Amino acid sequence: MLLNAAIAHVDGIKTRGDLAIPIEGISYDSRMVKKGHLFVAIKGEKTDGDRFIRDAIRLGAAAVASENEVESQGQLATLRVADARTFLAQISILYFGNPASRLKLTAITGTNGKTTSSYLMESIYQKTDLRSCLLGTIGNKINGKPFATVHTTPESPDLMSFLNQAVTARCTHGVLEVSSHALALKRAFGAKFTVAVFTNLTPDHLDFHKDMESYYQAKRLLFLPENQNRIETAVVNTDDPYGRRLASEIRCPTLTYGFNPPADVRILESRYHSDGTDLKIATPAGEMQFSSPLVGLPNAYNIMAAVGAALSLDIDTSAICAGIEFLRGVPGRLESINAGQPFRVIIDYAHTPDALKKLLETIADLPHNRIITVFGCGGDRDRTKRPVMGKIAAQISDYAIATSDNPRTEDPLQILAEIEVGLTKGPAKFTLIPNRREAIAKALLLAGAGDVVVIAGKGHETYQTIGTGSFPFDDRLVAQELIIKLLNSEGVNNKGEFPQ
Repeated sequence: MLLNAAIAHVDGIKTRGDLAIPIEGISYDSRMVKKGHLFVAIKGEKTDGDRFIRDAIRLGAAAVASENEVESQGQLATLRVADARTFLAQISILYFGNPASRLKLTAITGTNGKTTSSYLMESIYQKTDLRSCLLGTIGNKINGKPFATVHTTPESPDLMSFLNQAVTARCTHGVLEVSSHALALKRAFGAKFTVAVFTNLTPDHLDFHKDMESYYQAKRLLFLPENQNRIETAVVNTDDPYGRRLASEIRCPTLTYGFNPPADVRILESRYHSDGTDLKIATPAGEMQFSSPLVGLPNAYNIMAAVGAALSLDIDTSAICAGIEFLRGVPGRLESINAGQPFRVIIDYAHTPDALKKLLETIADLPHNRIITVFGCGGDRDRTKRPVMGKIAAQISDYAIATSDNPRTEDPLQILAEIEVGLTKGPAKFTLIPNRREAIAKALLLAGAGDVVVIAGKGHETYQTIGTGSFPFDDRLVAQELIIKLLNSEGVNNKGEFPQ
């Protein structure tokens, strides 16, 4: 791509140097610059890309873009742009040939439910024999083949590169989780989405957004003309108060969903059991009825979101039903660990107050003896949710164990002290165990026949961040390993039962 031809499509750029040069790639991280790259100096949460312009040039950058005047470097092409993040999105779309416009993409945003809803969409695509891609928290896939991921929604060059690979692989459809960070930081600016789904909004990421109004406005960007996503249909949960507000404020055609009339996609009958959910749903295409292996009320909402999105894409109702029934589960979302123990162990990603509350309420509505909950709160993140999550765990569990999630650079004991404030406000017995492995072991030792051990917060994650380093840690593997050790120990009687 010639630089001068590309920037001809972008307004408001002041240029200097030789612009009639080929660009071999786009970088926003100076450490990733290669010869012939365009380096775009963006402002991060902790540093400013302008500090690394010299490094980028030393590594072979052919051109540099910044919001500030770049010090003269001979004939080096320099671009002064009004907003570096907007420019990064625009130039990425142009460089990769606007791949989003060549796919029918569904973007899903909201605090909770994005991952499961996206997996339901992928399952529906599979049952419709549509070649598709998926991008989100757990990982990225093209036609079922996994691709590594770092962010829920990657920076715009990485996003466009992924979508370009999907087009090359002859995909026609795709589903993406779009985070509030991505929207605020313009990672998805200008990407064409056929359908956009809003699941809900509850307190999260307030360390970044500062308050709920700012958080809502970030999510709302996806549906506004100024973000240039050109949404053809919005699918909105109007049982959620922020969803009702969004539906009243946006201009694009909207399909609503929820339990409450007059939602377009609405639950008529529901039955929840330990092995799944039976639903009858009213839709604009007629009634739909199916049994899903996904458990609990939150998944009823995820299913409605997927139904609404699929209908907006004109997918046949029989394929929608088949896709929903085909999905057996989602990694780290209400995932059961069974190594022969006489109680249930559930792993879930719930790391916000609302998600933890809904998770524990789902478990409480199913047959059980006691609920033993292991959970924590991340360090260097929103501190206000710590006592709230402690209170929720103490109110719905019979025994709560607060432990480390990803403490990062915070003192784990200080995080636990803030959680403990909430733990004292419920009837559950509780303890604080900073070491997550020891906390899981304690929960398993406490469990008896018919109990449910809930290990919340990390779900599919395979690492734990302590200080500035990440270390291998997978709740699922740790729980399974400890269960096997307990079953083989002398503390288990010859019937394979744990002592009370």
